[in-house]
Amino acid sequence: MRKSKRILYISVSWLTGAVFLFTPLTPHAWEALAPGLLIGEFDPAEKSPVPGDSIVVLRIDPEKYELKLLSTSEQGGKPRTARQWAEDFGLSAVINASMYQEDHKTSTGYMKNFGHINNGQINSKFGAFLVFHPHSPGIPPVQIIDRYHQGWKDIIQQYDTVIQNYRMISLKGDNVWDPSNEIYSAACVGMDQEGHVLFIHSRSSFSVHDLNRILLELPIHIKNAMYVEGGKEAALYVNMDGKARAWVGSYEIDVTEHTPSRGGPEIPNVIGIVKRK
Repeated sequence: MRKSKRILYISVSWLTGAVFLFTPLTPHAWEALAPGLLIGEFDPAEKSPVPGDSIVVLRIDPEKYELKLLSTSEQGGKPRTARQWAEDFGLSAVINASMYQEDHKTSTGYMKNFGHINNGQINSKFGAFLVFHPHSPGIPPVQIIDRYHQGWKDIIQQYDTVIQNYRMISLKGDNVWDPSNEIYSAACVGMDQEGHVLFIHSRSSFSVHDLNRILLELPIHIKNAMYVEGGKEAALYVNMDGKARAWVGSYEIDVTEHTPSRGGPEIPNVIGIVKRK
């Protein structure tokens, strides 16, 4: 996430000209997209000072869908929009994998994908690790490891894909962010009590502390979660059977400097899903 000059809050649709083919979601209801894949749209009781849309949650059964980490550093070329990542690599859904450094390639936390190392340094400020592609069938296919409640050094060695980010909700279900006046759109990845992966997008702007409280109150049975991006770069894209919809963030910027971009923000690192064979 890169911060622009803070003068005025504006909520911006970054998919000008995009076609949304899903019918509108019913608030507080899950819609089945496919076996093992549900999507829900939830209206938080607490309203944002910068309203956008409802909070969207994509619930993924890791037994039916495989997670994939895709990065510009491994795949080459330049950052792509969420839609381009999905189309180029045959993904059913895409969300940000992490915030990134000034080179527009390197994650701000530790990130590896099999033999490719995007960032080999553990970030001392980040307390969550999303891990998948286990070495053996006897361990969970996906976990969010809590650095402060688990033996993370040993666990991450058991997986080929590791992505480190800020903790939002701890393994014990605690809101671990302090209250703040900084508010943004946000993309998050969580796990629920049944072991489903949750891709979460809030276009309405909240502080992370307030968003955590909202997520814990929603009927999504969230267990723990990590923050993957905020502001205009926060993106979620879903495409099932040719029916596509995207959600992108709003951000703070001088109104005189704003020119809408077509196709959504370009992001260097994403998590996608594909149906297991």
